[in-house]
Amino acid sequence: MKRVIVCDSGLGGLNVAAGFFASPGGVSGEKCEVIYFNAYPEKGSGFNTLPDERSQEELFRVILESMKKYSPDLCLIACNTLSIVYDRLAKWYQPPFPVRGIVDAAVEAMAEKLAADPDDSLLILGTKTTVESGVYASALIDRGFAEKRIKSLACPGLATLLESDPAAAEVAEKLSYYAVEAVKKFPGIRGKLYLAFCCTHFAFARDLWIEKFSRHFPEGIGVIDPNQVLAGKCGFQAEKFSYLSRIDFFPGARENMSRYFSVPAPAIAEALLQAEADSGLF
Repeated sequence: MKRVIVCDSGLGGLNVAAGFFASPGGVSGEKCEVIYFNAYPEKGSGFNTLPDERSQEELFRVILESMKKYSPDLCLIACNTLSIVYDRLAKWYQPPFPVRGIVDAAVEAMAEKLAADPDDSLLILGTKTTVESGVYASALIDRGFAEKRIKSLACPGLATLLESDPAAAEVAEKLSYYAVEAVKKFPGIRGKLYLAFCCTHFAFARDLWIEKFSRHFPEGIGVIDPNQVLAGKCGFQAEKFSYLSRIDFFPGARENMSRYFSVPAPAIAEALLQAEADSGLF
């Protein structure tokens, strides 16, 4: 049986892991074991708080080295920040197993929507590292899309809030604020605005994003969620699942995330309820 590691800095990548489980009309393919590897290093200190790019690269190198004992057939980086870090890291380090990031899948999905209607625009939503990298905007501009149709907005701290409780009042407040900021970026917009979830966590509040932004963009809101396509591209179907993490859950996260996945992927929900932190994971 093939073994696939799904890696994210936090719990957002569980949205990708869920795509490996059979469901009516869902993915099917070769059976595999999915190991979820939470790469969040320390509570209160994630990759976006590290002092520089080299620090991010070195930490991710250590994490990839620690995966070797699981002998994965594939490591799927279900994280925009870590995918960007890996692109830099790969220039001087390669692990002994294949690695695939989420960026390419996201760019393809964005380009498809922008090409469908020249009046539509795109808002790239992500962490500080993702937005400052400019990787998505640059890739789309290189494909010939007008820069005025593509804007970015960093959402610092939102991922952690969504893990703890996607329905929290503070999440709603932040999304309302982001909607107002988006209006400033797209004066006189004529077509639909697509929200690109360039952080795996943002899909936890999909309906709330649409609700808050629809109040300001009457031509309509669309969502581009790379989580939904990444697992399907691998051609595997999960038969076993396990969860690994160096840190314990943020307050409320275990219960809320278990509830969230109880229907689409019961194996994930059960693993989260049983999980214990392993300080020696990496």
